[in-house]
Amino acid sequence: MTGASLRLTMPAMLVCAVAGTHSRVSAQEPPDSFSEAECGGPVISHVFVDNHSIYAVPTDSSGSDGWVRSAAAKARVIANRAHRRTRRSFIEAELLFAVGDCYDSLLIDESARILRLLPFIADADIYPIHINGDEVHVVVDTRDDWTLKLDVRPEFDNGLKITRVGFTEENLGGTGTLLGFYLVERDERRDLGLELSTPRFVGTRADARIGGGRTRTGIFFHESITYPFVGEVGQWAFVESYSLREDLFRYAAATGSPFTNVSLPVQVRRAATTLGRRFGTPGNLTVLGAGVSWEDVRFEDFPGDVTVITGFDFSNPDPADSATVESVRRHVNPRRMARLHLVAGKRNVQFIRRRGLDAIRGEQDIRVGTQALVTIGTTVGNPTAAPENRSHELQGTVSLFGGAAGESWIFNSELTIEAARLFAGGNSERTFRDILGEVGAYFYWQPPATPDHTFVVGVSGAGGWNTSLPFQLTLGGPFGVRGYDREELPAGQRVVAHFEDRIALSGPLRDLFDLGLTLFVDAGAGWHGAVPFGADSGLKGTAGAGLRMGFPAGARRVVRMDVAVPMRESPFSSLQFRIGYDAVSLLSGFGDRQVRRSRGVNPASAILGGQFNR
Repeated sequence: MTGASLRLTMPAMLVCAVAGTHSRVSAQEPPDSFSEAECGGPVISHVFVDNHSIYAVPTDSSGSDGWVRSAAAKARVIANRAHRRTRRSFIEAELLFAVGDCYDSLLIDESARILRLLPFIADADIYPIHINGDEVHVVVDTRDDWTLKLDVRPEFDNGLKITRVGFTEENLGGTGTLLGFYLVERDERRDLGLELSTPRFVGTRADARIGGGRTRTGIFFHESITYPFVGEVGQWAFVESYSLREDLFRYAAATGSPFTNVSLPVQVRRAATTLGRRFGTPGNLTVLGAGVSWEDVRFEDFPGDVTVITGFDFSNPDPADSATVESVRRHVNPRRMARLHLVAGKRNVQFIRRRGLDAIRGEQDIRVGTQALVTIGTTVGNPTAAPENRSHELQGTVSLFGGAAGESWIFNSELTIEAARLFAGGNSERTFRDILGEVGAYFYWQPPATPDHTFVVGVSGAGGWNTSLPFQLTLGGPFGVRGYDREELPAGQRVVAHFEDRIALSGPLRDLFDLGLTLFVDAGAGWHGAVPFGADSGLKGTAGAGLRMGFPAGARRVVRMDVAVPMRESPFSSLQFRIGYDAVSLLSGFGDRQVRRSRGVNPASAILGGQFNR
């Protein structure tokens, strides 16, 4: 008997054994269910949900390494007992079908992908069992991820330090609710906060999130309610969000400066609401949307609150001199404005499943196809934007995606450009400002002759032109040229290329966790770009190696420990050791983290674009 036939035969036997019970059956067939004639095919008569815990615990511990297997089995039992598995009722509520519906393979596939998008679900598979020509049973098989997490992140970057300590439960009571506490202290950022979120707000598919706490200079708060497009079949999406943050914007100082950083306090309040509609069929969708947003950016104590930092010690700032203040003055432009946004796009996207790309051994869903999304926004009312007080502007964003795949390779790319055109009050002069651009292209190759190797090439670029709000990039850091620290090589534009060989390792504990190695090389360059303290860096390179770990086995999210050295005369003088995540990852998507902190109000382009929709 083949593996495929065994897979169908065993659940069919189980179906027959439990058909008379109610513990596995999601619902009884409703009186108004479809008939086979109405469907033109079979009707779903039963839905069986197998919501597995984190580990399957084998009973066989024989062999020369039996004690190792026995210890691993005990560890799996302890982990399962400490974990509260996802409730069947929650899983059933995420499905796009129910008992009595016509069987539709698209809804089956999309339901499985929606479940795999949930961060507390390690894997999900849904498959039919055809009973006869007019009846089908559907089996929903899920496995949980480990969700009770103690997050401690050490980093050797200008000395050994702990940059984050957090304690989070991502699936509280098996309901998908996240509750977390965290302390982040990295350079200028020092956040002590609380986070609460749920993917089923008041019993709907809406995602709700709220969080808040203290920063180094004040407070932060954010909340959002998002009803995303449901897979590729949902027609409506909605997002409402509000955020407040009082914090420092950190500039890296130029090489040779007597200080390492310049800090500019800024207070930002933003709000947005967007409604979107999709037309067409999956794989050929048109997106239309509209929304309003509001933005309030203040620099209340400028110039007296600009400080300089020596030795990366943000707890002991010194007042900045007049020359330093003048260097950042071009970015001190308070604004208060409301905007009306219109969104339009075309989405021709499908998903395929591949194993061991960003995960070590786990599977992930990969986008292929094309997508284009355009957003146009105009100020309404009486906006204020220094120095052109009472100025109107037209803001636009263009986002393009392209992806393709072969039997052993994957390619994804994305380009995003945004800009604002200013119309000064009572003046015919027009000028572009706040031009921000990001581009990324990732190529993965898994040679059939060496299935444990995944070769990754990633190229990313980012830049800002004529920026009126705080903006600066650095070429170094965990997502740049990794042999340099995050404060080195400030620039206005940069391009970085990554090459990695990710190697999956085998071992007696591979059922407990995934382990892998990586060898990598980075190369990049930065340009002045008319930003404060920016400079042309020239070509920089680095090489390194790392250990990658996924817990539990099959997890999509991978933690890595890297050691990197720059390719220069004295490479080991600035050895970089970090614990973090992949610099190139389709799981986290495209987008530059340093550009993101300088963006204005985002009119839900990620939601309407459908990259992470469920």
